[in-house]
Amino acid sequence: MDALQEWIAFHLALGVEHFIIADIGSSDGSYDYLRELKRLGLVTLVRPAGVDDTSSEPFSSEPFVYHSLLAACPATLDIVAFIDVDEFLLPLDEDDAKDNSAPSGLNRPEERIEESTGDWSTNVLQPNGLRSWLGGIFSDPDVSALALNSACFGSSGERFRGDGLVIERFTQRSSRTFRYNRFYKSVVRPSRVRHFDNERHAVLKTGHYVNSRGAPLQMVEERPGVSRRVCWQGARINHYAVKSVEEFVLGQVLQRTSSVLTATQGDAYFSRFDRNARECYAAKAWASHVYLQALSLPSTNTFAVAINAPRQSWWRKTLSASFSWWKRARYAFVHSHSEPLKPPITAWKRTWPQQSRVLLTQRGVLLQASLSVAGVSPVNCNVQLACRWQEGVECVFPATRFEFTDGESTSGTVHFRVELPVRAGNVTLSAVLTTEAGELRIPLERLTLMPDTSAQELQASALIGQQGWLFLDQDTNASLYQHLGYISLRQKAIDNWLAYAEELTTLSVQANVNVLMVVAPSKEKVMHAYHPYPMGAVTPVDQVVEALPDAFCLYPEALLKQMGDDAYHVTDTHWTQQGAMRVTCEAVSRLGLAALEDAERWFADDQYKVVQVRGDLGSKLNPVRMAATPRLNSFDHRELKCYDNGLPNFGRVIVWENSDAFLDQCCLVMGASSSYMMFPFLVRVFRRVVFVHSAGNIDASLVQAVSAQAVLVQTNARFMVRAPQLTWSLHDTILEKTEGVSMEEHTAAFAQRMPAEQAALAGWGLAKWNDCLPEGWFSA
Repeated sequence: MDALQEWIAFHLALGVEHFIIADIGSSDGSYDYLRELKRLGLVTLVRPAGVDDTSSEPFSSEPFVYHSLLAACPATLDIVAFIDVDEFLLPLDEDDAKDNSAPSGLNRPEERIEESTGDWSTNVLQPNGLRSWLGGIFSDPDVSALALNSACFGSSGERFRGDGLVIERFTQRSSRTFRYNRFYKSVVRPSRVRHFDNERHAVLKTGHYVNSRGAPLQMVEERPGVSRRVCWQGARINHYAVKSVEEFVLGQVLQRTSSVLTATQGDAYFSRFDRNARECYAAKAWASHVYLQALSLPSTNTFAVAINAPRQSWWRKTLSASFSWWKRARYAFVHSHSEPLKPPITAWKRTWPQQSRVLLTQRGVLLQASLSVAGVSPVNCNVQLACRWQEGVECVFPATRFEFTDGESTSGTVHFRVELPVRAGNVTLSAVLTTEAGELRIPLERLTLMPDTSAQELQASALIGQQGWLFLDQDTNASLYQHLGYISLRQKAIDNWLAYAEELTTLSVQANVNVLMVVAPSKEKVMHAYHPYPMGAVTPVDQVVEALPDAFCLYPEALLKQMGDDAYHVTDTHWTQQGAMRVTCEAVSRLGLAALEDAERWFADDQYKVVQVRGDLGSKLNPVRMAATPRLNSFDHRELKCYDNGLPNFGRVIVWENSDAFLDQCCLVMGASSSYMMFPFLVRVFRRVVFVHSAGNIDASLVQAVSAQAVLVQTNARFMVRAPQLTWSLHDTILEKTEGVSMEEHTAAFAQRMPAEQAALAGWGLAKWNDCLPEGWFSA
C-alpha cells in the first residue's frame, strides 16, 4: 500500500488525534516507521501474540487482530473506527450524500468544490465537523455501533501511478446503488463489543447498530457486514480498492501472502471494482488540509495516516517506507530558557526537541509541544506559535489541533507539531493570541540548538504539483513557509528595506545613473493554481513591495499572471525566456528609455523552438523530470560575450558588447539567477551589458567605475526576507570564492570563463576586479 502517510494526514485533518495500529509481521521498514510515529505520541503500536520478526508470512486473522486492538484500547476511549489504509472516512454534507442520475461532469455540489478556480485556500471545510457529528450519533446511550457504507472508487482510467494524493488522482466512483457499496465498516464503543464476526461487523454485548442517519441498521439476513441499502448521509467510507493498473498489480506482487490473487482472480477483482460512473471531488477538497498535516509527519515513499483518538484502525497492508530525512541526531547541547507565563496561558510543555536529542526533518528541526489556555476557545481566539531565529523575521505556525478540557469550551490545550526552519542557532518561541480586541504575544521559551556536525545542511527539494508542475520545497529562505504565509517580516526588517532604497537612490544621484529594482516573483506565487499547498494571504515580498516607493521597484506579478502557463518553466524555478522578455520591456519602459510598445516591437520577430528542459527542479527528482518549453533560437547572446570570470553564483562577472543594439548605452545589472533569462534581450537593448551576480547587493565603487547609464538591481522574491546591502564588496567576494581552489577544480567547475585584454577591462572599469583573480585563472 503506497498511501500510508496520506491516510494518516487525511484523518488528522478531520480531527483524529491518535491511532491504534497493529503490525502483523511487516518486514519492509513499516514497523520502524510506525515506531517513529509512536515516539511522537501519534500511534499506539500493537503486535498481536504469535507475531514475531522471523515470520515468513504476515499473520492475517482479522478477528484475532481486532481482539488485540480492542485489548489495547484505554478505558477512557469512547468510540473506535475500524478501517483499512485504502479506506478514507469522509464527512459529507447533505448535498454530498446525493447520487443524482446525471452523467460524469461537474453537475452536482460535491463535484464543483474548488474545481473552477483551483484556489484551495478558500476551502471552508470544518476540520472538527466529523468529531461533532460522531458525538451526535453516539449521544444516544443505546447506540453501541455505527455502520458506515462504502463508496467504491475506480481507476479513473489511469494505467500508471501519477503524481499527487490518492484523493486527488482518483475522482471517479461507482454509483450509489453499486452492490459492493452495501458493505460497511464499523465505528463502535469498544467496551460493548463481544467479538468481530468479520472485518466489517462487530457482535455487541449490549445496545444496537445504527446507520449514518442514526436509524436502526437493516442488514442482509445471515450476511453481517452488508446492509440492505446504502446510506451516505453524514459520512461514508471512500474505498480506493484498485487505484491505477500499475498500483493494483504492484500491490498484489508486494503483498506475497496466501491472500494474493491469481492473475485471473486479479483481473476479475480489478474489473469488479473499477467503477467510474460518477465524478466526485468531495475528498479532493481536503487536499490542502492533507498536505499541511503531512508537513509534520515522517517522510515516506508512500503515505501513512493515523486516525484520531475516538477511532482505531487495523493496518493490514504491506507498506514501504523511506526515512530519507526523518532521523534522530545527537546535538552537543540543547539549551532552553523558559519565560514566565502570562494569562491566558497556564502551561507550556515541549516534548521535542529534547535535551541533546532532536529529530531532524527535511525542513529543519521537529518541534512538538502543547500550550494550555484558560478562558479562550477557537471560536473567540486564534492561538498560534511564533518562531523567530533571525532579526526581523518570524515564522507563525497554526495549531495542529485544539483539545477542550471543559464542557463550556472556554479552556483547553493547543497542540503544535511543526518543523522549525533552522537546524542550529538561537530560536525564540512565543504564543500569539488573536481576538477581536487585537493581538497578544506571550513569550514562551528560548532555545539554543547546537549544530550536529554529522548532519547535512538543509537541501532544497522539489514539490510535485498539479499536472506535473514542480515547485521549490524548503530551502535556506524557507520558501514553502513563505508561500503558506507563515513567514512574516517585523518592522525592523521593513525598515532595513526602506533604508536600502533610500541609500541606493542617493547613490544613483551621486553617480548620475538611472536605477530600477526588478523583483522576480516566485513561481508558486504566479502559478499557485498548480501548487499542492494553499497560498497565504500575505508573503514577505508583498510586505516589502507595499513599503517600497512605486518608482523604485518593478514587481511584475500581474504581468506574468496574464501570460498564464507561458510565464514559467514546468520543471524550473525561473521564468521562461518569453516571461523574461516581457519583464525586460517593462523595465526599459519604466526607466524611460523607450515606450513599452516600441520595446516589445524590438523582439516581435523572435523565433522559438520547443525543447525538453530538466531545469533546477526536475534535476532534483529521481528519475529526472523533463518538460517541453519554448527556447529562443533566432538569437544567441553568447556570441556577443566578451568577458566572463566564470565564478558560480555570487561574484560572477560577465560583459557583452553589441554594436547593433537599439540603445547606445551601458547597463549594469546587479542581479540574481533570474537575470540569466533576461540576457538575450538586454544584450540587444544596450550596447554594453555588465552583469554582476550579487542578488541586489551593491558595490558602490563598482557602480562608479562602470559608469553605466542604467542600473538594474535584480533579486528574487524568496530572497526578500532580508534586505540587500550597499556595503557589499565584489573584491572580497571574489577572493573568498577563489581562495584555496585548485586549478583542477577551476577547470572542472568554471568552464564558462572567458578572458579579456587589460585595455578592454580598463575601459569597462573592471580591471580592479579582474586583477584579484588568482594567477593563471583563465589558463586551460
